[in-house]
Amino acid sequence: MSVVDPRRAEGLRSRLTVVRDRIVMAARAAGRDPEDLTLIAVSKTWPFEDVVALCSLGVRHFAENREQEAGPKVEAVRRVLATLPALSAAPGPGNAGAGNRPPTGRITLAGPPDGAWFPSRADGLATLGSAVRVDVPVWHYVGQLQRNKARSVAGWAHCVQSVDRVRLAETLSRVATESGSTIAVCIQVSLDRVGDVAVPSVATVDKAFPTRENSAASPPVAAERGGARPEDVPALAELVARAPGLVLAGVMAVAPRGVPPRPAFARLRVVSERLRGDFPEATMVSAGMSSDLEDAIAEGATHLRIGTALFGERHGVP
Repeated sequence: MSVVDPRRAEGLRSRLTVVRDRIVMAARAAGRDPEDLTLIAVSKTWPFEDVVALCSLGVRHFAENREQEAGPKVEAVRRVLATLPALSAAPGPGNAGAGNRPPTGRITLAGPPDGAWFPSRADGLATLGSAVRVDVPVWHYVGQLQRNKARSVAGWAHCVQSVDRVRLAETLSRVATESGSTIAVCIQVSLDRVGDVAVPSVATVDKAFPTRENSAASPPVAAERGGARPEDVPALAELVARAPGLVLAGVMAVAPRGVPPRPAFARLRVVSERLRGDFPEATMVSAGMSSDLEDAIAEGATHLRIGTALFGERHGVP
């Protein structure tokens, strides 16, 4: 068992309620079913106890972007969850207000009560479409990934959302094949350019970018923020779809900073629609964070990467 400070547990529960309500309201405003959306809690820099606490509240998907932090955290969560009762296999119908039990100092994991809307129908996208429930949590890697870290990440990540170049896809395929595992992959798409014109006020202007929830400090392929150019996505997707050990799940993107996010998410929608024309099962659209989830939902996001709105402000993050 893991003990969580009651005040911390209350804070997590309260923020989760707010986030759920925001997602439901945005989905309804867009004419969408909230149960078709999956919340991914971006747990980077936060302790494993927070992950266990959110699991007890029904959250199933978590994301990390630093391998040196993620590996030990994933293992710690696994050890704790192994001592707790199994998660329930089938939650009730969608209801953002359900599942908000009063927090306690001791975490138990009997599963979300009736009405909790995590996991959602969209969970299959990140769990390789298996009809059999996989171990939870489902772990996503969302940072820029160096090829020399691919083997370590493949040891714990169910889904790598930041594949933006051929050599990285080939490396992930090789390590997955060697280990006998399967990794879901999203093509990260750069939204920092419109045609040949760079979107203003991106990382070159705002040096604080690397502290965002799923950013990376290393230079990307198409722009400062990482991601393949939209016109390069079909060829990369074809390679991923054919690669042993990989499953093409869909696309991921981060909206440019300093400009309204919705036009960027609209561009991502176009990329996703074209991708699904060639690969109908690649329906995952990972977009939207704490500050722009409503715009992402309006433009078709299926997976939302939420950090600050769930965990609070991060302090002292380099």
